[in-house]
Amino acid sequence: MKQFLIFAACIFLLASCKRGFEPIEYGKDACAHCKMTIVDDRYAAEALTEKGRAYKFDDVLCMKQYVGSSLAGKNMLFVEDYRKGANTPLDAEKAIYLKHEFFNSPMNGDYAAFASEDEAKQFMDSLQIPILRWGDIE
Repeated sequence: MKQFLIFAACIFLLASCKRGFEPIEYGKDACAHCKMTIVDDRYAAEALTEKGRAYKFDDVLCMKQYVGSSLAGKNMLFVEDYRKGANTPLDAEKAIYLKHEFFNSPMNGDYAAFASEDEAKQFMDSLQIPILRWGDIE
């Protein structure tokens, strides 16, 4: 009976584990694609595999290139919110992107992610650039 209770507790704990964004340790974690230390919280990104392994990136473009060439399957993709910074993840496939040299991201991807068009509007209007979606990043 004791073994059954231990087994049941283990199953319960495993079932309660939820796959989700793993906080990035700025200044410590390295980009899975370019191997640079991730320091700028406005441009960081993360891919989480079906098995729960987190791949962290210093630039949205690094993640896009890495996911396209190295990760198969259905991954959860996150990007940092440009306006909110450290560990405020957005769903990368739902986020709004702007691309301009003004953003000057670590690997010169120059993409910034926003939660909504309203949040991106200030930059979009002043820089006179269009809104982009995940599929537009190249």
